Amino acid sequence: MFLKPKKLIKGDKIGIIVPSSPIKNSFRNKGLNKIKEIGYVPVEANNILSNMDFRAKIANENINDIQKFLDNNEIKAIWAARGGYGSNYLLPFLSEIKIKEPKIIIGASDVSYLLWYIMDHFNMVVFYGPMVYSSLAEGKVDTDNLVKILEGDYNEIKVQGKILRAGVCKGIVTGGCLSNFVSLIGTDYLPEVDERILLLEDVNERPYKLDRMLWQIAESGVFKRIKGLLLGEFPFCFKDNIERKIFLLHVVEYLKGFDIPVIYNLSIGHSSNIHTLPFGVEIEINTTNFKGLIIREKGVI
Repeated sequence: MFLKPKKLIKGDKIGIIVPSSPIKNSFRNKGLNKIKEIGYVPVEANNILSNMDFRAKIANENINDIQKFLDNNEIKAIWAARGGYGSNYLLPFLSEIKIKEPKIIIGASDVSYLLWYIMDHFNMVVFYGPMVYSSLAEGKVDTDNLVKILEGDYNEIKVQGKILRAGVCKGIVTGGCLSNFVSLIGTDYLPEVDERILLLEDVNERPYKLDRMLWQIAESGVFKRIKGLLLGEFPFCFKDNIERKIFLLHVVEYLKGFDIPVIYNLSIGHSSNIHTLPFGVEIEINTTNFKGLIIREKGVI
């Protein structure tokens, strides 16, 4: 059982970190205003506009930012500013952080690295959702879903999708950005996948690149270890529906011989209407009278 953080309430302070690429100042105020509109109080890490190369900060600075927010009792959640590239550099240092009690940690895309480590090594629920100075600032978020997930205000949440392979399963969900996931195969940092439901999603990757990554996942034996598969929308990956259909046919081919239900076209991760998904709670796939991906267990207490 994964440890759950306390739910957010209106007026709570949110710590904002920059574990990946430098932020675009043009999105900064928009993101801060969105946090305030939702009802929370944003608190930025020091030197939020840092830009060292293709990363916002070196790993040690980000580790210090994360630890400061973890130690600050007034900060109730830690929210990534944006994705891009660079969170992989945190992996060798994340064992140094100390977590006295669970806090909500939110990110997606490149921040998958941070979420996976926290989830598996600290046995803690984390949240795959929009980021402050990118998707949240751009309004690419289902805000109702976001608030319900973070405040625990639901008995059941459904995320719409389509059936690629029929079946029924329940399990803990993990995964996230496909290219990030593949980059960890063969390392000590690959997320735990045994008996879990795997989410894979990405953006701006041509079909042959997606296929190559799926081939690597298949050859590494991951597909025979999971209970179910969730696929995102993969925006800007296909030039037309024919390419999309071919990609989905290849997915089915890679899963031949495995009794794994598959849901695709989920608005999770890279999407124009991002839904937030807690990692570390049980979700359900049931393609009989299918009404979407079902989340009943709360990720907060």
